[in-house]
Amino acid sequence: MCPTTSGKLASKIGTVINQARQSSLVANTLSYTVNFGLQLVIQLGFFMLVSRTLGAEGYGIFVSITSVSIISGIIIGVGSEYLLVQRTAVDPSAFPRYFGHALIMMTLTLPLVAIPTITFLHYLVGDAVGLVPLTIISLTDLIFTRFIVLAGQAYMAFDKANKQLLINILMAASKLIFLAIAASLIKDLTITDWAWWFFASGVLSATFAAAMVLRDLGRPIFGILKNELKLGGLYCIEFLAIGGMKDLDKPVVVHALGPELGGQYAAGFRIIDAASAPVRAFLYATYTRHFRHATAGRENSYAFGLKLLPPAVGLALPVAIGLFLIADYIPLVLGDDFAGTSGVVKCLAFYPLLMGLSGIGADLLRAIGSQKTRMALLIASSIALIPMVWFGSKMGGLVGAALLRFALQTLLSFLTWGAILVTKKRGS
Repeated sequence: MCPTTSGKLASKIGTVINQARQSSLVANTLSYTVNFGLQLVIQLGFFMLVSRTLGAEGYGIFVSITSVSIISGIIIGVGSEYLLVQRTAVDPSAFPRYFGHALIMMTLTLPLVAIPTITFLHYLVGDAVGLVPLTIISLTDLIFTRFIVLAGQAYMAFDKANKQLLINILMAASKLIFLAIAASLIKDLTITDWAWWFFASGVLSATFAAAMVLRDLGRPIFGILKNELKLGGLYCIEFLAIGGMKDLDKPVVVHALGPELGGQYAAGFRIIDAASAPVRAFLYATYTRHFRHATAGRENSYAFGLKLLPPAVGLALPVAIGLFLIADYIPLVLGDDFAGTSGVVKCLAFYPLLMGLSGIGADLLRAIGSQKTRMALLIASSIALIPMVWFGSKMGGLVGAALLRFALQTLLSFLTWGAILVTKKRGS
């Protein structure tokens, strides 16, 4: 290569690097990647310690309680935290009113959600854990985890990914620290013992998050925005379906195959979810931009959505390869109780890719005004998840459950982009 050509190439590379440094999208993607990456390290530490401490059966019960509580918790606030993001991203001065609205809605809906959730959990796992520790674990997620989500959404609305990083890392780290302390002080730690430590970690995290938001973003202006209740309700239904797609399969497997195998399945999905950090970071970093591109028209939204596909694929493929390479070594780290987790991880190795494709498509559908289509797909998928995973569990055990879970996510991705193509064709 001649010196002139080499110089031009070096100049182009330097220009690309400088543009990347100055891009807020790249900066936020890196921040979210660090966010989820650090959470990955902490969560893996927590997961390894809690799985070894409680065993596959105890871990399966704990995950069942937290999964159901997190899904139910999405109803608390009736979508007001996501409404806050949409309105504040366009008009930052609206934050105090939407923050106050969210706090009131969360307070009003908490008892309406908590009572049926705890009742259902008592029916689901009541024979394995007492009502008091079950209630404590559930309320920790229904109250404190929900507030931390609201705080994170507040910072997302202002594109302050670094502050989201701090809140999320503290929540994950506090669970790990409190678990390590509990395990060192209590021999043969049980779920009953762990419930109170889990509650204490939630209190600490939520208190810190509240102090940050009040200091950085200001105080709320309390009042119910009656004209926004419908949109908030639509957000609630949408993210309830998303939450169901993410977590509802764990208690289904526990109920179908028992707590021990359910714990192995949940462990596999936990690893997949942690490995999805780069893709999830990319989706978070581009989320508010869909709203801004939508103001310039549908064609601008289509172009932006298609532009996001190559980097999402580029982030997901190395993850899939890495998951295949580490899968067989998982029982060596977690113990023989998790022998079936390897098969689950292999079956779901390409799940981060599907998550990226369907996530971009879903955000694009919202941006072009096809919210009803997006919601219909998500709701139908979350409803179909229960019988599909149940059938897979009964017919093929852990691998059967994982394969049908993967098949459903694949179908959702195809249907999402099919809906986008149909909408674009009609509009042209």
